[in-house]
Amino acid sequence: MFASFIVHLRPLELAPLGKTLGRSLHGLLLRLISQTDPHLADALHSDVSPKPFTVSTLRGRLVQQHGALCAVPEERYRVRYTVLTNETFNALGHVLLGKLAGQEAVEIDGKPFALEDIVANPAQSDGWARLATEAQLLAEASAADRVTLHFSSPTTFRTGDMNLLFPLPTSVFGSLARKWEAFCATALPANLDVFITDQVAAERYQLETQVVHYGGHQFNGFVGDCQFRLLHKDPVYCRAINALAKFALFAGVGQKTTQGLGQTRRID
Repeated sequence: MFASFIVHLRPLELAPLGKTLGRSLHGLLLRLISQTDPHLADALHSDVSPKPFTVSTLRGRLVQQHGALCAVPEERYRVRYTVLTNETFNALGHVLLGKLAGQEAVEIDGKPFALEDIVANPAQSDGWARLATEAQLLAEASAADRVTLHFSSPTTFRTGDMNLLFPLPTSVFGSLARKWEAFCATALPANLDVFITDQVAAERYQLETQVVHYGGHQFNGFVGDCQFRLLHKDPVYCRAINALAKFALFAGVGQKTTQGLGQTRRID
């Protein structure tokens, strides 16, 4: 089971947030899972990659007070979590639904937040929430020769000692293919990497860079839309690329997808 769900939160008091909010929300996910499956939480916290989940940053109006960004009680916030395995889905879903039903607060950077809602319906989330299976994504994959992805949070690819700030097809679909191969039972077509290199081009894009503050340092990432064109219309490879584009909603793209970066989905 693949799941992308949005958790709506409201701080119970003025809540100063840490400098690396993506890391704070990553820690919240691990603490939640540890309450129902400590062994799974330890495995997710290990250095093994790729990880079967992603974490967005906190969405909503933040105010500057006392030298820190703060969440305020009069504002409703949202964080999106995605999972790629049944085990992770069951553990996280169980504890979140239990806390929602029991009206239990969760803590972000030491401050209490009330859980107000959990959304998994695309119609209620501008397409960002969904439950799906691998078989569904494959069944939905057309042989379309153009694919557009929306990069909602700063996205970047590590190449040597540098961060690549452009969605090269090999970087985008290579990232998605590695996660597909790690968590899906259906094999991708042979030599898909060659097809991506030779036959997929970034055709149109509207992108800009954004600064990402990460602890004591910062780097740049890109956000925006990019349309990719599949030059050779081989239906097998085209369907594979289209399936990977759908998979992006759950898998994220690029580095640090477990800490707020690389939030991506296909758009029409």
